[in-house]
Amino acid sequence: MNSMFRIIVTALLTVFVSLLQAQPTIVKDDKALAMPWCGGLNACQFGSMDLDFDGKKDIVAFDRHGNRLLCFLNCGEAGEIRYEWSESHARCFPKINDWCIFADYDGDGREDIFTYSKGWAGIKVYRNTSTDTLAFQLVKSPYLTSFQGGGEVNLLATDADYPAIVDLDGDGDLDILSFWALGTFIEKHVNMSVERFGTRDSLVFVRTDQCWGRVAENEENNLMYLDTCLFGKGLTINRDDLRHSGATFAVRDLTGDGLVDLLLADVDYPMLTFLKNGGDATHAVMTSQTFDFPVSYPINLFSMPVPFFTDIDNDGVDDLIVSPFDPNPMASEGIRSVWLYLNRGTNQQPEFHLFTKSFLQEEMIDVGTGAFPAFADADRDGLTDLIIGNIGDVDSVSYHYGSLQTHRSSGLQFYKNIGTSDKPVFQIADNDFGHLQSMGLMGLMPAFGDLNFDGVDEMIVGTATGGLYYLDSDFNILNGNYLAYNIPWSAPCLFDIDGDGVTDLVVGNQTGRLSYYHGVVEDGHIAFEKVNDFWGEVDVRDYDVSYYGYSVPFLFRSNNEVLLLVGSEQGKVFLFDSISNNLNGVFRDNTERLGEFVEGFPKTFGLRSAPAMADLNADGRWDFVVGNFCGGLQLFNANIVVNQSVADRKIKDVSICPNPVSQTLSVHSEGESLLEICLFDLMGNLLSCHAVCSTECCFDVNGIMDGVYVLMVRTADGRTLFRRVVVCH
Repeated sequence: MNSMFRIIVTALLTVFVSLLQAQPTIVKDDKALAMPWCGGLNACQFGSMDLDFDGKKDIVAFDRHGNRLLCFLNCGEAGEIRYEWSESHARCFPKINDWCIFADYDGDGREDIFTYSKGWAGIKVYRNTSTDTLAFQLVKSPYLTSFQGGGEVNLLATDADYPAIVDLDGDGDLDILSFWALGTFIEKHVNMSVERFGTRDSLVFVRTDQCWGRVAENEENNLMYLDTCLFGKGLTINRDDLRHSGATFAVRDLTGDGLVDLLLADVDYPMLTFLKNGGDATHAVMTSQTFDFPVSYPINLFSMPVPFFTDIDNDGVDDLIVSPFDPNPMASEGIRSVWLYLNRGTNQQPEFHLFTKSFLQEEMIDVGTGAFPAFADADRDGLTDLIIGNIGDVDSVSYHYGSLQTHRSSGLQFYKNIGTSDKPVFQIADNDFGHLQSMGLMGLMPAFGDLNFDGVDEMIVGTATGGLYYLDSDFNILNGNYLAYNIPWSAPCLFDIDGDGVTDLVVGNQTGRLSYYHGVVEDGHIAFEKVNDFWGEVDVRDYDVSYYGYSVPFLFRSNNEVLLLVGSEQGKVFLFDSISNNLNGVFRDNTERLGEFVEGFPKTFGLRSAPAMADLNADGRWDFVVGNFCGGLQLFNANIVVNQSVADRKIKDVSICPNPVSQTLSVHSEGESLLEICLFDLMGNLLSCHAVCSTECCFDVNGIMDGVYVLMVRTADGRTLFRRVVVCH
């Protein structure tokens, strides 16, 4: 790397410093959201832990859609629900995959972490070693073992199952319930720590029961076979029928009789099955099952809900939170996926009543599944607005050959800036911007740019099927098969890459590569000529995550250098340089410099990151927003001097009037001097051109026939501006 390049990159990258301190306000239903920029929620498991050591239990939410962990500090008083997002506390946690359970195994009053051991089909454990700061120590890896079949073997746990880790025998240490290798039956693994050592700080397990609760999964649906393990009774299950594809457990006394009952959910189904324990303190026997839990408002949440009990409203009794667990990220609800039931009874005999279907979500930007942000002055009031596309929200479900099928429709959400240029306030004004939702499309990804030189943005929208939609400046569809683009999950980006004053088009897609179209002027508007589908040899696939890349590009210019951000399936945001004067070459992946220069900038944003940038507070520097699969946005300071492309600059300091013009057109610049003014017809033919060396110029159109023309203005600071002009004598 030469010294000049090092200086430029250092100046660029050291500025992605922290979360934006004065975050723009987001308003929904006339209420400012409390934590709008924390990234959304989809399929969460919850835990309680005192994160700030104030004596109150806070909330830890782990979203398996992208393995994101979020922390919420409990700021409420008795009987009050009030939580604040804490990004800094989340950084203290270890890497977690697929699922986790927060439980205090060593009896020190601090919740430890049990989580899936990726690649081992087992459980690894982190001990909570916090004192005055959060800290965790890995104590069991790669997996917990249990004595069974004559020896110590892996205590099996898959990424599709959520085990129960509770004290089942009342001796103080934590036992484990999980499905056996082929599913169907529940295994009990008893912790022998107290029996052997007299303390509960060890993790020594023995399998004592291969059919806990005397129940078995049905191989065809979510019904449970009762009393199947008692000899001579119940159903005989053929080994060939054994099938298991995922389930969640929760064990708790829900009837006040002192016996633990079982809540169980099955993959592809939206409810929790309540199984009543009719056995005794030594032997659990599930004697009945119901699907209307809780009875006040039964859970109906796709798919495979997982329950969690904790005191949310600080009234001394545990409430109930439920969220999807389905390992298939496309099978889950995305926008109303955290149901909170408040307990109006006691811990011994709870009475759960639905309080909200979007706990925590309702205080953040959450557009469902996927979030693809774009910034533009969509309502032409001179202020930057926010438009967000998504993969889609579940509108219906069906079963096809016994498998759950979720049907989604995508729309664009329009957040109008009702604030100012330096203090934006984004208020949701339209949930179906551009009226695309009725078309049943998925994966809407918007991009804005002036494509006909009228000073107003048009919109190109990508889709999951790969088609591009071209909408006019009033956002009506002009072309539903634009450029005949057909690579799935098209993600367009409009930007003048080569600085010729004409907007170019780059399209990301499912392959993880980029398609490049060069912009040319035809008939008074910009047309695109395809160059290639492997631009810069960019490929953001990670085969450890997926065979696909789902690239989402964003181009910008800083220090007169073109730079490229690319979101990806793996959730990483890539940075590419060596683009200027190298449009047909190979771009340099300089992403690792982000970690070197950016304090607190995440290595991943979950799944399917989607970057966008804008100067949101009019300080002449970029702000950086990233969308993710969970439907939310995260906002960061990007202290990069705004150095936009020609196409991105609105004509604010150059005025052209009158328009329409009959005799003399006046061009005035409030900043740089004008160098050249030229007039073209709609076929691109040059009609007249004048050299200028001042901030004002008069252009005579007396010899020009009535019609529509394109005026080109070059300024001393290197800009080339186009504006459509109507001549009418």
